[in-house]
Amino acid sequence: MRMKLSKLTIFIMILIVSFLSYAGCHNSNGSGDSGGSGGEANRFTPIVMSVLAPPIPVKGSDGLYHFVYELVLTNSNTFNWEVLSVEVLDGDENGNVIHTISGEEITDRMQQVGTRIPVNTLEPAQSGLVFIAFDVDGKENIPDMLTHRLTITVPGGLPEFIVSFLELPLGQDSIATTGAAVGVSDQEVIDLGPPLEGPGWVALNGCCDSIVHVRTDLAINGKIHIAQRFAIDWMKVNDENRLYIGDPQELTSWFGYDENVLAVAEGLVVRVVDKFPNQTPFVLPAEVGSITLEEIDGNHVVLALGNGQYAYYAHLKPGSIQVKEGDFVTRGQVLAHLGNTGNSGAPHMHFHIMETSSSLGSNGLPYTYDGYDLVGRTTEESFFDSGLEDNTPFVDEETGLIIGNQIDVLPVPNPGTHTGELPLSLSVVDFPAGLN
Repeated sequence: MRMKLSKLTIFIMILIVSFLSYAGCHNSNGSGDSGGSGGEANRFTPIVMSVLAPPIPVKGSDGLYHFVYELVLTNSNTFNWEVLSVEVLDGDENGNVIHTISGEEITDRMQQVGTRIPVNTLEPAQSGLVFIAFDVDGKENIPDMLTHRLTITVPGGLPEFIVSFLELPLGQDSIATTGAAVGVSDQEVIDLGPPLEGPGWVALNGCCDSIVHVRTDLAINGKIHIAQRFAIDWMKVNDENRLYIGDPQELTSWFGYDENVLAVAEGLVVRVVDKFPNQTPFVLPAEVGSITLEEIDGNHVVLALGNGQYAYYAHLKPGSIQVKEGDFVTRGQVLAHLGNTGNSGAPHMHFHIMETSSSLGSNGLPYTYDGYDLVGRTTEESFFDSGLEDNTPFVDEETGLIIGNQIDVLPVPNPGTHTGELPLSLSVVDFPAGLN
């Protein structure tokens, strides 16, 4: 006689086998116990952890060394699991906690893979990215290895039979697992010349936690990449800290428009695209569905700098590119002029370093500049809400010209010349003028 089992019965039996196996090899606090067999303990890990790419620390303009990387979480279980906390440990699972993400911050720093949807819970077979950014004081404090401790629960509490099978202490309502050990990369951070020249350049959407760039995960060429992990959008203000004077619908009213774009080092030109028109200011094409994957970069140039590092310049002015593929360029050479092509809502120059010549299908790498003056920093509200987004023109009483709002430039504790450091997001810097 063949006995028919319901789907629920089969599901419960599978869970019982899994949890009994786990409970037989673990004590109540989840630590491994080989039971004298000498073999490796079985560990119940409903969420599988991995690191998208080994972190490469970079020295920022605040003098600290910054870590920017992503923890991939995949729900390999049949329950919905809520992430309560992610801890970064110095060294192995017994190391010191050097960074913690917990509570509401989980939702702020975690999104479903391939989307911008913030989450703190993963459904079965669903994956998420936790965007990790922290800093250490001094090169001597950079650890050789990082490990991650993940604390999770089932929304509403762990089912009673799970607590029983895992022999959890009375009142314990979560499970902690440790994994995703990764060595801190000792890859040399490339030190570059300036990509632009003169005063008044604002580093936007940059290091170390800009949602615009660092959270752009794309499945390109068979793998998830974040090519823009350390990207910066450079926009220029005048000595009154305004982005434009004149009708902002006219690109020539913007101070950054048509500025020289410079080679940051000697290199080989491996890609040139110069076929796209300028976009209309204040309209971001991707937000209105009027752009393709091919058009996102706009007119752009890619330089091979050697040692598996490529410099990428985007949104260049139509017809302004002065190099062709196969050319060898020298540091400070004019490559093109700043424009507003591709996925751009105002004149700016997008720059980043990557490990292949593919602008999107590549791993983004950190870099520094070997000389600039740090003037101060602005704020998200001042720059975007007032200086950029509040584009209602008004007429200056003295000149009769339409002018944009002034942005705030706040003092920083370490102004002046900086070398071998990456300008942090919202920094206002002066690059050397002329040949550099």
